[in-house]
Amino acid sequence: MSLKGRVAFVTGASRNIGRAIALALASEGADLALNTRANRDELEAVAAECRKAGGRVAPVLGDIADPAAVEKMVGEALAALGAIDVLVCNAAIRPHKALTATSPEDWHRVLGVNLHSAFYLIRAVAPGMIERRRGSVDKRTMLARLTPAGKRVTKDMYLAMQRAQERLLEPLLPAERHAFISTLIRLIDGNNHLGRTIFSPTEA
Repeated sequence: MSLKGRVAFVTGASRNIGRAIALALASEGADLALNTRANRDELEAVAAECRKAGGRVAPVLGDIADPAAVEKMVGEALAALGAIDVLVCNAAIRPHKALTATSPEDWHRVLGVNLHSAFYLIRAVAPGMIERRRGSVDKRTMLARLTPAGKRVTKDMYLAMQRAQERLLEPLLPAERHAFISTLIRLIDGNNHLGRTIFSPTEA
């Protein structure tokens, strides 16, 4: 499989699964816009690894829970790379607290990063995908092992967020789907390793 000539925008790309996704896409020939919120050094290190595969890489720093920041980052990516063919909404957070210790501010931050950001990102990249009649959106939902409620937010709350993420794309994309989009919603658990095949050429 080759993604030569395709451009992917990957959020949460500075470490862990996001880094693995970025490296896998780079190995298949994709050009990349890589995002993290604040740690430029980590992101630049991943970008340097990806460039070894021969593709172009544009690191873009910003908070995906901020719609203005998303518009700015997508604009920077388009200016550097010309298009976005694949959007990978990988970044996610969760409060490492019991439900009763989770503040409204904590909860709204989780919603912003895990759910609202996908809307902001899709809204920003969709016009170009529609115009080119080509594109893929991948909203990743991480089902990591959860420690007891005294340590982290309860499993039911996290699964509720998962369901919201899964359903987000359903009403958002059908009107455009005939024009461009292959929607990919993958659920992975914390024990799975990312395979090399992420997108087929026909999906992007």
